[in-house]
Amino acid sequence: MNVKKGKGPIYDPGLCRCCGTMKKCRVLNVEYEHMGAKEVYSDIMMDCFGLLLSHLEGKVTDRLVCATCVLRLREAHTFRQQVLRCEEAFQQVRMSDDTQKHNEDSSVDIQIVKQEILESRPCSPISPCDAVAEDNQIKNYNSSSDDEKPLVIRKRKQCEAANCVNKPKNQREIDNAKKFKLDTMNSPPVSTMLRQRLPMSKVQQLMRERDPSYKTETNILTIVEYSYACPFRCRHNNLLCYYCGENFLDPKQLRQHTSEIHHPKKFKICEHRNIMLKLDLTRIDCRLCAEKINTLEEFKLHISNVHKKIYYFEKTDAVLPFILTKDLSKCALCEQTFPYFHALNKHMNEHYNNFVCETCGLGFVDKGRLAMHQQRHEIGNFPCDTCGKVFKAEHNRELHIDRVHKKRARVFCPKCDVRLMSHQQKLKHLVEVHGEEPLSFPCNLCDKVYDARRSLTTHRRKDHLRDFRYECNFCGHKFFTRFALNNHMPTHTGERNFKCKVCEKTYPRLKTLKDHMRIHNNDRRYRCHICGQAFIQNCSLKGHMKSQHPEYG
Repeated sequence: MNVKKGKGPIYDPGLCRCCGTMKKCRVLNVEYEHMGAKEVYSDIMMDCFGLLLSHLEGKVTDRLVCATCVLRLREAHTFRQQVLRCEEAFQQVRMSDDTQKHNEDSSVDIQIVKQEILESRPCSPISPCDAVAEDNQIKNYNSSSDDEKPLVIRKRKQCEAANCVNKPKNQREIDNAKKFKLDTMNSPPVSTMLRQRLPMSKVQQLMRERDPSYKTETNILTIVEYSYACPFRCRHNNLLCYYCGENFLDPKQLRQHTSEIHHPKKFKICEHRNIMLKLDLTRIDCRLCAEKINTLEEFKLHISNVHKKIYYFEKTDAVLPFILTKDLSKCALCEQTFPYFHALNKHMNEHYNNFVCETCGLGFVDKGRLAMHQQRHEIGNFPCDTCGKVFKAEHNRELHIDRVHKKRARVFCPKCDVRLMSHQQKLKHLVEVHGEEPLSFPCNLCDKVYDARRSLTTHRRKDHLRDFRYECNFCGHKFFTRFALNNHMPTHTGERNFKCKVCEKTYPRLKTLKDHMRIHNNDRRYRCHICGQAFIQNCSLKGHMKSQHPEYG
């Protein structure tokens, strides 16, 4: 059993406790890192389902979980967190409404509209009949009016007979009292005045702040807008401007172009949220002051404490950190060096296992890389109707038909409307038509120079990295390409799957069949440069040179 350690031990193969299959596994009760957050799968299982697995303190092989089950567990945990966030926001809104309603019910609006003093007659004690009649009037008034209307009580002032004198009221005071009473009776209910619901924008803001993607995007915008970190895209080994897509070979030119041409205010989050932002951290200084900053963590603290900008430290910023140089590419996390950028970009999958292949358990940075990898596991049968070549994916068959049979140009020239068949033809077109300098790709490990980056990449993998990843199961011999391995396999199996349609002879390899077909087509492409005699096969020409022209053989 192989044990790999990246951000946690991985056992290959292992028996999953959750589905019972033999796959690449992780340990249930060991802490792992996922998108900058710590996770323990046994704890997540307890939180989501209340399941406490047994024998978690035994040997490691008895407490493993495969990548497929980990992915499903993360989805369940994410859904649980989403429900809890929504419930919290809902409870907060309802609590605000209930508090206001309670304030309405507990408040009593008693308004003294008018104090009447019996002026036309001397004061006399109120008889029991008058008291009962007055109570009935108040009771009838309250029962016929809305419960939420202000309570208006006539207050009869009792005075001693000695103080009761006829005092005629001023007409202005009488008018003001009537107007005050009328305004009070026509005023809106207390509940209407007191109830102040939260505006919808406030509710939406509360919901956004409980959404992990909102906080993550806010962190990214803060980094790009207030620092000199350079966002970029890539296509294989080519570095592209994040804003306009212009291609650069030198990272220094890319940084200068981004700083001078594009303002960070125009930065927008990539449409595909599952793709992490590639960020060149060669320079991270603050744009708001002259502070020199060396690391991304220092910048986060500086922008939050000094400039009081919003940054959610509890959330990850979904950034792939790079320190771009023209020659060797160096990992910003583990300082491992790589001969070219594509190898470094692929290496980042070891640090960020955000998406896991359900078939083999390999982790990948984003969903796009996982989708490209999963095509290797597709078992399809998509034959070409023209030549009969079979492809595993329909997309690969369509590319084959466009390039080989329809001769449909798929590559555009960036300076004119011409379409070309391949990237190599585009480079040649730029040199011959637009006068650009021809590209040269020297190997930094030897003195060889190539005119195409792909040729340089193949040379590095084959000659320097010795990346022979395809091994024969019979003899253990390793090959650089799968095609070379397939050509080797008939040596052990004896299969002869390629049959001539003319004479029905069979051959173990397609190349041998094609050489044979030249006999039927009388394709004499190998010609003697001395006597001019032509031959179908190169071996026949060599035999002719030895027998007829030994002095040149």
